Amino acid sequence: MAAALRVMKREGIAAATTRAICAEADMPHGAFHYCFRSKQELYAALLSTDINIDLDAAWPAVSPQADPAENVRTLLRAYWSAVETDPTMQLVLDELVNLALREPELSELPTWGHRAYLDKTVSYLERFTDEARLELTIGTRAFAEMIISALSGVISSWLAHRDNDTAVETLDNFAVLFATLTRPSP
Repeated sequence: MAAALRVMKREGIAAATTRAICAEADMPHGAFHYCFRSKQELYAALLSTDINIDLDAAWPAVSPQADPAENVRTLLRAYWSAVETDPTMQLVLDELVNLALREPELSELPTWGHRAYLDKTVSYLERFTDEARLELTIGTRAFAEMIISALSGVISSWLAHRDNDTAVETLDNFAVLFATLTRPSP
């Protein structure tokens, strides 16, 4: 995966042939299929890296005493720091999703990726509402969809303009908006 990412980050997805990936990994060409049954399996593994962004470092800052908007802001900014750290990774992930949307043999990857991302976001929201002692005024999955849509939009805009301040300000505004969809737990 590391070799595939290096090729994709440097030259784009189209350049990431099995031959190029194996050459980058300094492995024989046939070794690719020892590691992955197909490029689809490789792409799924790469898409899961975004799904598995870890927010554990942010949880100590989530507090029932904090304003709900501040708690949401803490988590959105924790996610954002992972995005900002590796912008070429975000570009590769965007390219992977777009490629999968056009290739019939990869057509289930975006659905799988979105479902996994949604499940992960739902689990984070459940933890968040528990630790912040809040409840949501809309369904958890609907709230998770809104968060995913907001993050996707901010990432897409940021890839175009690379203005970190604007991206963070936009996320902070979403935090305020999302906080209006919470209330203290009884």
